[in-house]
Amino acid sequence: FTDLPSLGEGGLPAQVRVSEWGAPSGEARHHVFYFGGMPASAEEPALHSAMVSKPDLYREKGVHLICIDKVGMGGTSLNTNFKIRRDWPRIVASVADRLGVRTFGVFGVSNGGPYVMSVLTADRREDRARCKAAAMVVGVSDVSASGYFSVSHPSGFFEGCFNSLPVRISGCVTWSVTSFFKWVLLGYPDVYSKHASPAMNTPEARGVLRRILEDGVRNLGRGAALDCQQGLSPLYSRPTKDIEGGERSAETAYRGVKVPVALWYGKQDSTVPLHTADWLADRLEHCTVHYHDGTHMLFLHYAEQIIDDLIAKMSS
Repeated sequence: FTDLPSLGEGGLPAQVRVSEWGAPSGEARHHVFYFGGMPASAEEPALHSAMVSKPDLYREKGVHLICIDKVGMGGTSLNTNFKIRRDWPRIVASVADRLGVRTFGVFGVSNGGPYVMSVLTADRREDRARCKAAAMVVGVSDVSASGYFSVSHPSGFFEGCFNSLPVRISGCVTWSVTSFFKWVLLGYPDVYSKHASPAMNTPEARGVLRRILEDGVRNLGRGAALDCQQGLSPLYSRPTKDIEGGERSAETAYRGVKVPVALWYGKQDSTVPLHTADWLADRLEHCTVHYHDGTHMLFLHYAEQIIDDLIAKMSS
């Protein structure tokens, strides 16, 4: 789309790419927006059915799944002024309007977590009212308030350092790392096969992974770097105290969420510490937390269960 309202203004991209999966919009019982991790691509849902060995997971569930390329990745243009909390809910609302979707659920994986929270706490009340339920899988919560960054959490400590780099430099770092994985994936399939799960070790799955990595390094990696830095920065400038006459705090915004939210986390996840999930759950009024044996790749093993739970919450 190049003609959605306000595209190109402020932090909004000039162009947005959207993919649709599962049941056609007119036949669907449920409409769901999916927000992937980093690097992300609107191609990612092509892997979800393979994870559960089903021809079309979402069509079987009556779900019309909508996936938007994040800013600067895939077919969505780069705008370095983009802010997740301010701009992403406007993009989602505009895409929903264009597709004729009135209400919807949202779910996100890993660095898709802040995108979920931005929709749930959107500045405009009418945007918040359209979302009926949410699921967040190994999602990053508000990093400033939840204690995500600490010396005891090496991943968070490294990412805190990464966030201090200008996007033009962090983009080069992201491009280099992602390009290395792409090189291994395409150039050394035997190495990939040793570490991939059976569902991900097919020519079709490797082809989708290649496209995801290619989408992730668009614009010399600056989109992926922006996504990482935005997702691992505070959604709200203050954790507990509102700015008088201005912005809400994280506490106020999260306690104002009135729809059911499911949090899914792996007990062996070294990327997102469990105490950040506990922090978020304590502040969401209608929240259920699911802890399972697993790592940051939890969605690979619980995809169908997560979708079924989200559908039940949207229907209740």
